[in-house]
Amino acid sequence: MASGNESYGTPPGPLQIKMINELVLTILLVVFNVIIVGAISFFGIVANVINLIVFIRQGFKDTMNISLFSLAISDIGALTPTLWATVGFNPLFVNVDLPYNAQEVVYLTAGWPHICFSRISGWITAFIMLERCLCIAVPLKVKTMITVKRTVIALVSIYVTMIGAMLPVFYALRLEPRYSPLKNETKFRTVYIPNGFAIESVVFLIFSFSQFISLSVVIICTILLVKTLITKSKWRKSTSSSGDHDSFSNRDKKVVKLVLCIAIIFIVCLLTGAIINVAQSLEPEFNITGKYRDLFVLIWSLFSFLSAANSAVNIFVYYNMSSKYKQILDKMFLRGTEG
Repeated sequence: MASGNESYGTPPGPLQIKMINELVLTILLVVFNVIIVGAISFFGIVANVINLIVFIRQGFKDTMNISLFSLAISDIGALTPTLWATVGFNPLFVNVDLPYNAQEVVYLTAGWPHICFSRISGWITAFIMLERCLCIAVPLKVKTMITVKRTVIALVSIYVTMIGAMLPVFYALRLEPRYSPLKNETKFRTVYIPNGFAIESVVFLIFSFSQFISLSVVIICTILLVKTLITKSKWRKSTSSSGDHDSFSNRDKKVVKLVLCIAIIFIVCLLTGAIINVAQSLEPEFNITGKYRDLFVLIWSLFSFLSAANSAVNIFVYYNMSSKYKQILDKMFLRGTEG
């Protein structure tokens, strides 16, 4: 989100280029940002709760399970404020006479928590990819390098660092009652302290840089893993008709394919956000009140959809690519139906 006063109903300025009728734009945004994103967010929260239950039943002796468990937590953390935002931006909700400015409250209570947990998910995905690369690069040493204890420390550090980086925003920007003489009413609105906007801008830059680094790590590791899979596949074909004796076991191959699938979904879904950040830095008019407002809000709606989807679809990846996950989930639902 680009500014505290961001609103779907923001009237176009005199210099804005109109690409689409304002009513049509509003309808499209409501369909995307309220109905579709709301449905995906709700489904994603339920799906990730199921993921947590399955990983708890699998146990935490495997570092991969610990990482995927923490990824499910961060995905819930990203989807919950997104679901709240779909309520806050619903025109029926916004137009109700509330004791606070709905969109400004949503910006603070949903926008920033969503950004924070999205970055956490990004770094956890990067950590998972790095672990898989090390498993292939130094298979004999990786178990001593990446232990359960070190994995927990790394994941907790990601959470603490990202949440700690977000906290200055809640110091710089707060909700306070403000009287409007025009409407003769007092409502809670977002208020910046002196230099608060500068503090928020610095935090936004930190999170943007963080996203760029984690995305780069994921992309590089994905390329390395794909190359490794192709190389090992060619090697097995050239050395033996049956690759049963290959040190790169079928289990390792399945895990690599699973994390590759997660990484590719992550790259596809989050690349739009990175493009938006680059576009905003190159073109100052590409924002909610600038010349290219229509294009901005349409692309941002697409990003909201992709971001929610990224946090919601992992359950399908796990179910189709992990036999152990599938077995536990099937048992859970079979027991439920039998009971």
